[in-house]
Amino acid sequence: MLIELKSKEIVVTITLFSLLVVSIFAVTSSNPSNLSAEIGSGIIWASIVFSGSIAMSKFFSHEEKNETLNAVLLMPVPIELIFFGKILSLFLFLTISECLIITAFSILFNSNPLSIYILIAIPVFNLGFSCVVTFFGIISSKSRSNEILLTLLLIPIIIPLIMFATELTRAGLEGIASQNFNLWLSLGILFDIVFLVVLTFLFGKIIEQ
Repeated sequence: MLIELKSKEIVVTITLFSLLVVSIFAVTSSNPSNLSAEIGSGIIWASIVFSGSIAMSKFFSHEEKNETLNAVLLMPVPIELIFFGKILSLFLFLTISECLIITAFSILFNSNPLSIYILIAIPVFNLGFSCVVTFFGIISSKSRSNEILLTLLLIPIIIPLIMFATELTRAGLEGIASQNFNLWLSLGILFDIVFLVVLTFLFGKIIEQ
């Protein structure tokens, strides 16, 4: 976080890419003011997913480029704390990008996506997304085509999480109660719990290798 406060590298990347994606959808839409809830929710979360995956490619770039990951591992702390620290950092950066995306979406599409549904979807999505991306970030950092590899690994795994977030956002944009709210919320929370536990265990094994 201290490095990011000085360089602003990840925040600028997320901000510019998020605004660019939303702007492209707005420009190519024939009537942005009458955008359907299904398409609107897809635009929001597609922007978040791709901006987050691009930012994650830089999360381990400093450790890989400067070969500092081994030095970090020498600290007298559990390896899991390194994993949780990366998750927390990405969680915060995602929250910043989501605020910008929602603001830009509201202005460009003349729609207010803020509702109790999206406020619930954001933290649940961010936790699961940050956990999965952090895990695969350390793997893809060892590859020359790390950005492409990260996206290929990431998208298929987080499909249930994307479905959960888009469904709740769609209900919020339509201004109606979600009929399967408990089912989708259970799916999102279950995804977070399973992957947080499993990937925390596997992270230590991957780091040792």
